[in-house]
Amino acid sequence: MKRIKNILSIIAIVLSIMGIVTFSLFILEEAFQTVMFGTWPAQDAQRWDIVKKGTVMMDKVTATMNRVNFTCGWIQPLAFISYRAYAKSADYYTAALRSKVIAHAPELFIGELITVSIKPKSWTKIGVYYVVNGQIKLLTRSKPTKETITVSGVLRKSVVSLYIVF
Repeated sequence: MKRIKNILSIIAIVLSIMGIVTFSLFILEEAFQTVMFGTWPAQDAQRWDIVKKGTVMMDKVTATMNRVNFTCGWIQPLAFISYRAYAKSADYYTAALRSKVIAHAPELFIGELITVSIKPKSWTKIGVYYVVNGQIKLLTRSKPTKETITVSGVLRKSVVSLYIVF
């Protein structure tokens, strides 16, 4: 009888630890969703500064979720798999939302490393190629084509435009 009580005590302790870990991950999931839901009315109001702040908060929440999951989430393997998939999906959503902010208010990213896809409308050679498409311009050494170019670089501001040097 004492042996059964010991086994049941150990099971209760393991289940409690599993519950603490998965509940913490659940609250982090809820935190991400609360921020995500907050970005929707901000988008409707065209408040891209608030949406951008939301993406920063989302990044912090998913980073914390990953730390918790990879540190102790393995104690509940099914929850580990689920929250790993959730964090990857959340990262995808955040990247997509950040792309929307860049499209509508690129000036919010001045001085930051960004990745954009641009289909050049025109270009001029002035030592380097000055590629024009919408609000963001590119300065590049290679001649652009009419195809879409995906570039990463730090967004800079000149007197008249925003540009990326890559």
